[in-house]
Amino acid sequence: MTDEISAGHRPACPSCGRATAVPASAHYTSEGTVSYARCECGRWLIVLAGRVIGADAA
Repeated sequence: MTDEISAGHRPACPSCGRATAVPASAHYTSEGTVSYARCECGRWLIVLAGRVIGADAA
């Protein structure tokens, strides 16, 4: 299975709408790759299999 981030698609930040930054950390799970990325607006994003599933409260 190829995750969207590794295929070149970067999901948008739910706060500012910009494409997420390059992941700071990535881990493989049974549901796909989970990664943590910092957006240019300063929020930390949790991305699972190419979709933003969480963000800090900023």
